Amino acid sequence: MSIKFSEISERIKNRRTLKQYISDKLEEHSKKYYVIEGTRKLIMLAALCVFTYASYQLSNKFLDYREGTNAYKNMEKMFEIPNVGSSETQTDSFGNTIVNSKDAAAWAYDFSKLKAMNEDAVGWIKQDNIISYPIVVGTDNTYYLTHNAAHGENNSGAIFLDYRVDGGLDAKNCIIYGHDMLNNSMFGTLIKYSSKSYCNDHPYFDIYNGDKGFRYYVFAAYETDEIGDTYSYNFPNDEEFQNYINLCQSRKLYQTSYTNITSANQIVTLSTCTRHNQKKRMIVQLVKGEPLN
Repeated sequence: MSIKFSEISERIKNRRTLKQYISDKLEEHSKKYYVIEGTRKLIMLAALCVFTYASYQLSNKFLDYREGTNAYKNMEKMFEIPNVGSSETQTDSFGNTIVNSKDAAAWAYDFSKLKAMNEDAVGWIKQDNIISYPIVVGTDNTYYLTHNAAHGENNSGAIFLDYRVDGGLDAKNCIIYGHDMLNNSMFGTLIKYSSKSYCNDHPYFDIYNGDKGFRYYVFAAYETDEIGDTYSYNFPNDEEFQNYINLCQSRKLYQTSYTNITSANQIVTLSTCTRHNQKKRMIVQLVKGEPLN
């Protein structure tokens, strides 16, 4: 069978066209591949950057927490704190029976040592082996948000008294601030007072005013706005103070044993942030009871 030259030429042309077509397809595929591969690598690089930054931030936070915790442990070493098991039943100055089911601390507190460390120190707040920190007061309400009680820079801050309160820890309503730390240090455990059972298990705090200690009992716990009448202080008369007490009693999340509080009493307002809303504050309010032995 004979094949004409024109047919041979057409076949060759078709082969070249097919070859070009295949080549074009391969090149198009390659471009798509490189685009997809490049995009994938960019996404992986971005993810790696985000992961690295998050790890860096978490590491910094962990180191900050550890530094803050260690700093306050060193401060506690100024005092003798042997643990003593205790489950004795006690009657408070309001006639209520309470049980201390936690380990008590034999607390050899020396205010002169604390004052020598920081002239801003006004006392100490302690609750079993859960909370134990100096109380300081600055010239504003911002310095001790980022400085510990020994003036060291740390995001754990300090437990500090509102500088605007006349009379300090002797005032009718002392307002004391502390950070809500995720490791439950500082005032991180205050948010647990949203539960009545936690309050029943931890009904009091010990607060030292200078070198004199008193037991304070929880009478109200609730959330409030970051700015509001909960933060009232320097009352002009007993009637205004009684109105304030009644307002706090009306806001509490649950009933406590301490309802008959009058303007003759002295109270303390503990304040910290809430974890679900940075514009809200967890408030735990205490009424002053009997002096500590």
